[in-house]
Amino acid sequence: MGIWLGIVFGVLSCAAYTAAAVAQRRLAVRVRAPLTRRGELAALLRHPLWWVSLVFNGGRAGFQVAAVSFAPLTVVQPLGVLVLVFGIPWSARLGGRRVGREEWRGAAFTVVALGVLLAVTVTGGQGGVLSDTGSIVVGLGTVGLLALTAWAAGRTRTAAWRSYLLAGAAGVAFGVSSATVKTAVAVFGDTGAVGMLHPSVLATAVIAVFGLFLAQAAYQGMDLGAPLGITTIANPVAAAVVGVAFMGEAYAGGWWGGAVAAVCALLAAYGIRLLTVPQNGAPTEAPDPEPAA
Repeated sequence: MGIWLGIVFGVLSCAAYTAAAVAQRRLAVRVRAPLTRRGELAALLRHPLWWVSLVFNGGRAGFQVAAVSFAPLTVVQPLGVLVLVFGIPWSARLGGRRVGREEWRGAAFTVVALGVLLAVTVTGGQGGVLSDTGSIVVGLGTVGLLALTAWAAGRTRTAAWRSYLLAGAAGVAFGVSSATVKTAVAVFGDTGAVGMLHPSVLATAVIAVFGLFLAQAAYQGMDLGAPLGITTIANPVAAAVVGVAFMGEAYAGGWWGGAVAAVCALLAAYGIRLLTVPQNGAPTEAPDPEPAA
């Protein structure tokens, strides 16, 4: 029963995240310049859509906390594929256009690749939580990785690759924050208010906020499909890596599973290419040459 409750809360989290992603995409239409440019971040924070997206992201986080309290990460995180399925047509409709045939194909390839990729990852019981040392290592390592990726994205001269990098980093942030949230919930249950001082709590706050800004920046100059697809893939993969490496969850794919994962990665890359649509709504075969600041 507990796992099923986790799945229900996971689906509700996906619904809230879809609404947040669509709001952030609409905001990206209004604040078009890369957020690495001076003054653009202030314009973002002044816009009502930013705060609307924060409300939905808050709902996503709340449902996610409930989901990982009842089910292991490797069960909850794959549900994120629902965001891709519902978010693409919703965003296209609000943008006054129809989803193209190539976009539907790209969504299908990405969904199948993600589903098969995560099918080779299994877990026993509820899984564990991060230790104190594990929370510090995961927190600092993730923040360093996100900062480095954001720096590299700001120096990428194509809108498409900038979006890819930022979306991947946002997915990592959301996936890792799921692990730190699960740990924080367990700590609060054991220690009460003293748990506020646990490193997993601070790591959750910093990484989650970082992820919000990275996701918003990923939509600048691109339609919803490709960045959301990359985020949707990176999220459960990052969570699974942390779960297996630091939380006692088990990967049983072996060499066969590794080969399947490699094929799925190629399939997902092809799906993301089909989902790559610039902000004007026309599919592109090559990255947007507009330079980033």
